[in-house]
Amino acid sequence: MTGIVIAVVVTLVIVAPVTFIITSTIEKKSANSKINNAEEQARAIIDEALVTAENKKREGLLEVKEESIKAKNELDREIKERRNEIQRNERRIQQKEENIDRKTEAIEKKEPFLSLTRNVFRNLRESQD
Repeated sequence: MTGIVIAVVVTLVIVAPVTFIITSTIEKKSANSKINNAEEQARAIIDEALVTAENKKREGLLEVKEESIKAKNELDREIKERRNEIQRNERRIQQKEENIDRKTEAIEKKEPFLSLTRNVFRNLRESQD
């Protein structure tokens, strides 16, 4: 029976450290695997965040460009309206100048007749006096 006890003790002395080493190795591998998985997930999250940030940046730039184009189009429209208004005003001024020129010519044509008429009336008055 002592032989069995010695065999059990020797087996325990041999098996315990071996079991400890195997268990420690398995736990280290498991811990390393969990660390590697966590690092991979962290890299994936960082990569996704970078892609999302880049997309947001592009969207922001696109919105700024669209707003810039809208503002430019609005300014172009306003400039066109102002040019049209200026052209209308210039045509109206030109028409008024032409009317004034016509009236001036008409008055200048009547001027000799009016002078003659004045002279006739003046002569009539002088003759009546």
